[in-house]
Amino acid sequence: MIVVIAVTKIIVEMIKRFRSWLANYRHFLLSWYTKDSQATQEPEKSLVELPSELREKLVNRVQNLPDHPTEKEAIVSALNENFTRWCDNPNNTNNSIVILSSPVATASRILTKTLQQWSEEKQIKIELLEITARPTNIETIKSKLEHYIQPKALEDDSEKEELEILVIPNLSWCFLRSLEGLAGIEYVQSLLCDGSKNRFWIIGAGQVGWQYLNLICNIEAYCGRVLTLPKIESEQLQEWFEPIIEEFDIVFDDPSFEQKFLDKDKDNKTKYFDRLAGISQGVSIIAIQIFLGSIGYKKIDDNEDKDDTNESSQPESKQPIAKMPSLPGLPPLEPDDQFILYSLILHGDLTISALAESLGDEQSEVQARVQILRRQGVIEQKDKVLKINPIHYPALKQELANNNFIIHRE
Repeated sequence: MIVVIAVTKIIVEMIKRFRSWLANYRHFLLSWYTKDSQATQEPEKSLVELPSELREKLVNRVQNLPDHPTEKEAIVSALNENFTRWCDNPNNTNNSIVILSSPVATASRILTKTLQQWSEEKQIKIELLEITARPTNIETIKSKLEHYIQPKALEDDSEKEELEILVIPNLSWCFLRSLEGLAGIEYVQSLLCDGSKNRFWIIGAGQVGWQYLNLICNIEAYCGRVLTLPKIESEQLQEWFEPIIEEFDIVFDDPSFEQKFLDKDKDNKTKYFDRLAGISQGVSIIAIQIFLGSIGYKKIDDNEDKDDTNESSQPESKQPIAKMPSLPGLPPLEPDDQFILYSLILHGDLTISALAESLGDEQSEVQARVQILRRQGVIEQKDKVLKINPIHYPALKQELANNNFIIHRE
């Protein structure tokens, strides 16, 4: 009985720490899109046309959308299968699962929220890597990792048989593409290979960063299962957005003549979400931004069929209308811009100093180009952290791939 009570207390304390970690970094992990302080970007730029009250309500409602269940279900299913297999044989080599997401979708946000619920349901004790951003001094990455994830068995042989689950929410924070920036990854690899007899790893990463690490360090050879989050299909997107569509009474505009001809058996709403799923590549954050950018409004004359004497007293109504979704144009990019943007895609997010270090360029030179890209809306910045504006990622991904940058994961 005493042992059961002790274990329960440990799990309760772990859940409290987990919730505290999420609460402290909620502004970074849960934001759907970042409003740059110096530039009006998409989708905000398109939303300016909406009446201010409608715009604020719509943005607030979209920001509070839950994570799409397709992503959460895929993670939970893979966790249950691989964790159970490992528990049956902790000494096997398949002691880890890697969850890959789009570079513009914060892997840590999706993973940590899902793991909180999973750990509570399973009553499983987990250890969360207490690194919530890439260290400013890249040379300290390895020492920080050593401090947080060095196996307990190396310190105390009496704990050698204790099973442990270690979570790295965002592997991108553990490296920088630079001369000294891979020491942390090499350390993680050494533990995956030799120091994890009683440890199960859950790692979140971006697809492009993972492909880079696999080419440079062959990291996938050290891991068990690698799960790429599934694309969200048209019907799933429609179901996800349905409460918002009903709440704001959103109607759907007529598609182009070509789309009418090709999909003549489908209604406007179905055609809209087919298009949205295609151009967003099934990524929730991109779909959200395109959705917001597609919303306009049409005026409804409430005075129709009413006595002319009452016309002046009847206000004009505005009904939201979803125009056929489209991606904003990507501005012409200089070769230097392409390297900057690729580095941001590879790492997920970077400060200006880390970006300059990853490029091997002077910070002032990089800063000048970043400012231009921010004004163009391709890069967004919040709290000194730079990211790719998700709505531009599909076009940017294609342009970089056409210029021989390593983007696609086969």
